[in-house]
Amino acid sequence: MLKNNLKIVIRILWKNKLFSLVNILSLSLSMAVGVILFTYIKATYDADHFHPNLNQIVRILTQETNEVEQTKWATAPLPLAPQMESVSYIEKTVKVRLAGKHNLQTDKGDIPIDIKFSEPSFFDVFGFKLLSGNAQSLTNNPTSLFLTERTAEKIFGNANALGQTVQFENLGSYTVEGIIQDPPLETHLPIEAMLSINAAGLLEKKGVISNISQNWGDFKSSAIYARLKSEDDLKQLNTTLQNYTRRLDKSNLQFLAQPIEAITPQNDDIKNDPNAVGSWEGIKIQLMLILSLTLLSAFNYISLTLARAFSRAKEVGIRKTIGATRRQIISLFLMESTLVSLLALLFTMPCVEILMHYVPDPDMEVAFSYDTTLILGLLTYAVITGLVAGALPSWLLSAFKPIQVLRKMKNIKLFQSVAIYKALIVVQFSVTIMLMIVVVILADYELKSRAIISSTVSPHVLTLDLKGENYENLQNEISQLSQVETTLATNWYHELIQIGKSSVTFNDKTLEINYVSIDPKTIETEGITLKSGQNFPENMPKSTEQYVLVNEAAAEIIASESETLVGQTLLLDSAYVQVIGIMPNEVIGAQRPLIYRYLPNEIATLIIKTNPNAELEATKAVQTLWKNHFPEKTSNLYNLKEHRYSGPSSGDRIGLFGGAALIVMIIAGLGILGIASYSVEIRTKELGIRKVLGASNKELVWAVTRNFGILMLIAGLIGAPLGFFCGDLIRQDLGSRLVDLSFINISIGFGLVAIFGLLTVLSQTIRAVHIEPVKVLKAE
Repeated sequence: MLKNNLKIVIRILWKNKLFSLVNILSLSLSMAVGVILFTYIKATYDADHFHPNLNQIVRILTQETNEVEQTKWATAPLPLAPQMESVSYIEKTVKVRLAGKHNLQTDKGDIPIDIKFSEPSFFDVFGFKLLSGNAQSLTNNPTSLFLTERTAEKIFGNANALGQTVQFENLGSYTVEGIIQDPPLETHLPIEAMLSINAAGLLEKKGVISNISQNWGDFKSSAIYARLKSEDDLKQLNTTLQNYTRRLDKSNLQFLAQPIEAITPQNDDIKNDPNAVGSWEGIKIQLMLILSLTLLSAFNYISLTLARAFSRAKEVGIRKTIGATRRQIISLFLMESTLVSLLALLFTMPCVEILMHYVPDPDMEVAFSYDTTLILGLLTYAVITGLVAGALPSWLLSAFKPIQVLRKMKNIKLFQSVAIYKALIVVQFSVTIMLMIVVVILADYELKSRAIISSTVSPHVLTLDLKGENYENLQNEISQLSQVETTLATNWYHELIQIGKSSVTFNDKTLEINYVSIDPKTIETEGITLKSGQNFPENMPKSTEQYVLVNEAAAEIIASESETLVGQTLLLDSAYVQVIGIMPNEVIGAQRPLIYRYLPNEIATLIIKTNPNAELEATKAVQTLWKNHFPEKTSNLYNLKEHRYSGPSSGDRIGLFGGAALIVMIIAGLGILGIASYSVEIRTKELGIRKVLGASNKELVWAVTRNFGILMLIAGLIGAPLGFFCGDLIRQDLGSRLVDLSFINISIGFGLVAIFGLLTVLSQTIRAVHIEPVKVLKAE
């Protein structure tokens, strides 16, 4: 019976190739996004599962208790590790010191590398594998450096990294002694570079890094792990750890063991655990999205299947006449929908591979691996999608009565009311309109930003990272170079380079407002015309801050009448300063409320304007001067326009939202395609009568299309405000008034979706023109 039904289903699908292909593509597109979300969930649960005997590995947590609260930390003090080594049921312990990112100096500038200090037992406790080198180098040689494959490629390209010597800013020189294989799965303990724990001790003695090796109170930048002889020893270990309680000046420390497999999904109660993969809230959201996409794809299948209901009605009538039961017919239709879903899964994989290139997650490639769990999960997902999609059509079509369908098929109506269809169309297109409005707003912002930057920023501008150094002598020498036109020490140059936030009090109103530190010469040099007031005086004091500038946006929120703010005194953090001028908002990077201050100690960048055609010579001369002043640090010198304004920006958001809008629009279009086809089918008699009474072709098409146009308008009334709301959130995020929430942008977003939807509908309703009244009404 099953074999026969399978043959029938394959024949039906093959006979209706176009219908089958549209259904398969519709399902595969929805399922592709669902598969990616499913992969995220799987990656969360698979994190750290490449370690052997995973259930025997534990991480030591610190529970800090003070007078106010009790907090769990994912880190532990290093002095605890030696005491644990004597515990009989612990095979190995390993200390990991988290040093954060340090600049590795190269000829092309600094490369920030995340550093961890550890010891040879790291490779005994965990499943990280050495492709080359000896783990004992971490004990025998304090200058040894281990890199992961990905980090070695980032630093040396295709060249052999072993034996190479590198220089870390502040940390010194190290030689690459080993290469660590990139982990096959995600991990809560990502590795880029590893140095010896002994090297950390030497650096502590030199005062380069803080001394935490023997300090019980400094536990927030170190971790301790252990491998137990048996997973049953966990309870006993927690009992033993109670003996190591420590009392500090203002708090008490207790310790407990956490199985490594319990680290993910992330536990919100545990602090200082930034690399724990996923969260329960994220998993719930992803499951809801998968369910929504399943229902969305099922709706499209239902609409397309019901659009063909009349061609299938006679088939159902004949089957029932020759003795088929309703249950058998339901089984046949469910098998058909399941087979379509499984075929869609074949198309889903190429869609996933394409979409993966646009997923903003560099670790996703590692997480997406075809193993048994993933394959079974995908098959289960496809079968469930098929059953959900086929449930309603099979129930409705199997209810046809043989006499009814074989005599008067045109009188059959599958639904007395199509409210559910209308609601789903409105929901689909509301979401599509919202996303498209966001895409249009971002595209408009990107075009305006680049146009202004292109017209204002000279191509002959270099930016030098000062790395916290005193820059005045260096700036004076650079200014005297014949290739240099002028220099500016600033955290702002047509865009925010480095930004801070201060508390501002005026007339008993306190606000938090962003600020940048600028060179007093910046405004005059750039020819910026203030809205009111004056520029910083020529001889600005460096030790005390007396004057500030504010932009129009800041002036509006500080004072009810912004033009009266000039000359007023503000309480800025804990000091009083005078507002001497108001900057225009039109300046790039100044659209958010912003205060301009002169804080020499916070200046991060030196802007160097070179003479035309002298950039290369100026670059070499500046690098030489930098080396003379700061030989221990690499100069990070770039062409400002090429380095800062050609990188990722809102274009990333355009791609993300644009891709989502395109997917939802295609799915919604396929859904409305079936509804339009179904609408024409059930109204053929009505349209035939209209044609007999003299209705024109335009009137016939409009009669069927009108209701869909109304649904589009309703979707616009919902989607447009949602798009405006999302656009306002983006404007707040970017802090730019160039994010234009105008009627034109919103209309363009709505218009693109509405035109797409109506063209899709017209592709079916245009068939009303070709209706022949004689054939339609001959049975009457």
